[in-house]
Amino acid sequence: MIEIKDEKFLIVASDVHSDDQAFELLSEKAVSESCLGFLYAGDLNVENCIISSLLQYRNFLFIPVQGNCDNKWEWTDLGIDLPLYRTCSFGGLKIFISHGHLYSDPESAGLSDADYDVVINGHSHVNDIKEQVVDSKRIIFLNPGSPSRPRGYSKPSYARIVFKNDGSVSFEIRALNGDGVLSHKTVSFHQAAVRND
Repeated sequence: MIEIKDEKFLIVASDVHSDDQAFELLSEKAVSESCLGFLYAGDLNVENCIISSLLQYRNFLFIPVQGNCDNKWEWTDLGIDLPLYRTCSFGGLKIFISHGHLYSDPESAGLSDADYDVVINGHSHVNDIKEQVVDSKRIIFLNPGSPSRPRGYSKPSYARIVFKNDGSVSFEIRALNGDGVLSHKTVSFHQAAVRND
């Protein structure tokens, strides 16, 4: 019998602001054995004692950046560094994360766009998955929206980056409540094909 391993994923969220219930739901998703980490694109409010407690006693990898409503110095009490942008790599994907109010892409931060596969921003409170070709390289731009204060016609949402067993990567916008997939794009980074579902 062939054992099928669980697909691994990243949680991506932004713009929770002070909604501790939304952050608690996201934190519960992040403790899954299949979750590689929680990428957070700014605007949380760690003055909220429930949010700060969830962060202080978390048992998941948390990678945040500073949003325009975040006070960097409040995060120092939690021992969490809060830069304006970060870069990281998971499953071979090179990822650039910023809130989006100062740096909307790697180039605006003085880096090369073509060095990254995924660019994550928040700030707009509107979820979105876009693909752009920069210097003949495909880049996915992902905004997880807001789980607490969605704008426009968007619903309370977060995103997942799912590393599939077939080598492809699925970018999913998911509803916070009920966890249904609102939209997604599957990309094979070994081939040129991109499939929208």
